[in-house]
Amino acid sequence: MKIKFLSTVFLLTVLFTSCSKDDDAGTPNTGSETETTILSYANVEFTFDDSARFFATSTGTMYRASKIDADAAKIIDLVGDSGTDFIAFISPSAEGATIPNGTKTKIQHTGVSMTVAQFDEIKDDSILKKLTVVDDNDSVSISSYKEKIILFENAAGKKGAIKMTAINSERLKVDIKVMK
Repeated sequence: MKIKFLSTVFLLTVLFTSCSKDDDAGTPNTGSETETTILSYANVEFTFDDSARFFATSTGTMYRASKIDADAAKIIDLVGDSGTDFIAFISPSAEGATIPNGTKTKIQHTGVSMTVAQFDEIKDDSILKKLTVVDDNDSVSISSYKEKIILFENAAGKKGAIKMTAINSERLKVDIKVMK
């Protein structure tokens, strides 16, 4: 009688141990946990002076010209540029960026087939991975900023898209999605 009791206790102990190997015991894995493969930033403001023209997509940090040190120069990958009738993003290595040892970012302002609706639907990096970014050294007319998407590929090979959302005499507001 004692042996039967011990074997039942042993069997129940083995079953309990094998069913509860982790902290999520009893919680079914529905597959809804997915790895985030993009960084997404909303309402990023680029100013038309040097107070907020330099953006690092890897950290979501905006820099003013006076705050760019050697470490910041390594991660800044978008520089806002504008004139009286145009908006442009330029590479940190471009002459007008004024970032010593800035990295190279390819930026495509024209010939972009991505629509605003397609930009808004980006939930992972699958669409961004397929992009071919052509560095066009161009700009966008201020009057045609609405419904405009600009593509970029930074020095690390991370591709992204910029959606222009608002503009006034002092700043340009954009949303940005980039591969993580």
